[in-house]
Formats: sequence, structure tokens, C-alpha cells
Amino acid sequence: MKDEPLSITITERTKPYQGFRQVEVIDYREDESGISARRELMTGTRAVTVVAHDPNLDVLLMVRQFRLGAHIGTGFGKTAEFVAGMIDPGEAPEDSVRRELLEETGVAATVVLPMCRFLTTPGLSDETIDLYYAQVDASDLPEEAGVAHETEQTFPFTVPLSEALTALDENHIYNGIVMVGLLRFAREKDALIARAAAR
Repeated sequence: MKDEPLSITITERTKPYQGFRQVEVIDYREDESGISARRELMTGTRAVTVVAHDPNLDVLLMVRQFRLGAHIGTGFGKTAEFVAGMIDPGEAPEDSVRRELLEETGVAATVVLPMCRFLTTPGLSDETIDLYYAQVDASDLPEEAGVAHETEQTFPFTVPLSEALTALDENHIYNGIVMVGLLRFAREKDALIARAAAR
């Protein structure tokens, strides 16, 4: 099983809004079926997320921060999540991982390994996430981090994988990116640690 391509013709593409995010209105036609549609799409975003793990303490390093969409959608706006951020122009994804970890937690990665790439909301956006694994020393975390000029305030914390998976099972986590990261890490933990040790 895998995703497959579909031939389409884009007949019109406009950008009615460009702010923190860019929104495009796209008219297209499916070439084989002839189906036509107009969709609004948030475009042009590539980001990274990092499952940061301290192998000595055997805990995950995560952050809490305010997310307006979560606040409006669920009422729980101070979300527990993995470090994440947009890839700057000309920046390699691994460099983004290292930069975001420092900005959001004050902790440097000792090893960074790619895990997978995925779409966040393909019906609404072309945003792709590069998911990475990073080993860190989480023994001395600041109470607060983030980049002030980006209006970013983060609160680093650690959690055992078992506790994070329980939160997932009990539906205390709504963030799909966190779900993907937790489930992939739970499945690949031993292999990732072995790959990191071989570096």
C-alpha cells in the first residue's frame, strides 16, 4: 500500500493572503475524471519535529507552549509537544532540528537521525514535517525557553515514554504530530538508539 500520483491541471492560482502563513486559492481539474474544484490551501511550509530522548535518564524531552488553534479547537491551548519549527530558507532540516532544540529547550543535540516525512493536514495544506530523533542530555533544563522576538514562550519538561503513551491512550493529547512522533519512537526506539551508538 502506498500513496499514488494523480494527473491534474491547475487552471488558476492566486494568493489572496500572505502573513505568518500563505494562503492560495487553486482551481484545478483532474485529467482522467474531468472533476473540477476550487480549494483554499495553506502553502509553502516545510517544518521539522524532533523526538528528543535522553538515553541515560530514558526520558523524552518535550515542551509546553500556547497554540491558538488548540485553544479554539479543544480548549486546551497550552499543548505538550515535541520541539518543532519551520525550516529557514537555505537551511538543512538537520540544522533546523539543532537550532530549534536550542531555542525551545536550551539543550543541544549530541546525535540527530532522520525518521520519516509526513503531511500534517493534506486536505488543508501542503505542509510537510521532517521527523527526527535526537539524543540529548536533559539533566539540567531551564524552566522557560523560546525566542522572544518570535513571540515564542516554551516550558521544557521530561516524561518517560510509558507515561506519554498512557496520555495518548487516554486521549489527553490532541496534537497529531505528537501522536506520530510517539508511535514511531515507540516502534523504533531500540533501533534508533543502536543507530545513534554507531555514529
